[in-house]
Amino acid sequence: EKKSEDAVKDAQSEKDTKVNEELEKVMKELETKTKEAKDYKDKFTRAVADFRNLQDRTERETKKAKDYAIQKFAKDLIESVDNLDRALQAVPEEVRNDAEKNKDLVDFYNGLKMTESILLNTLKKHGLEKIDPMGEAFDPNKHEATFQVPVPDKEPNTVFHVQQTGFMLNGRTIRVASI
Repeated sequence: EKKSEDAVKDAQSEKDTKVNEELEKVMKELETKTKEAKDYKDKFTRAVADFRNLQDRTERETKKAKDYAIQKFAKDLIESVDNLDRALQAVPEEVRNDAEKNKDLVDFYNGLKMTESILLNTLKKHGLEKIDPMGEAFDPNKHEATFQVPVPDKEPNTVFHVQQTGFMLNGRTIRVASI
């Protein structure tokens, strides 16, 4: 009887050993699969983040391209605005004030002034704005100083004379003002 009890114990012990070995094998496999799942989740999270960054970057670049696509065209238009401004400045104020004597010239001047106003408003709608720095402090990002003179009633580095107005396209200076 003792032999059969020992045989049962040995058989039970063998089963326990096999079960423990199987359990260890399954636990190692589970640990491996858990690490793999964690790695895949990490890769997926990074891929999603990369994709979102790409979307954001593409959106920014598209907006920038759209905002500044007309830059060359805008620079060419600036010359026309300058010429229109020169034409307006060519008519002396005394002549403009004497409407009876110079009716045709005054009407022509007023027509040019309206055209300039409409043109500048249209350009402003599309992001192109005229910079008139008169009375502002000197800013090297927006102004080009051609000379500097101390003026008694002005603060140092204050613009008191504008030779050529500047222009900005969507907040970026495309031509500095010559002062």
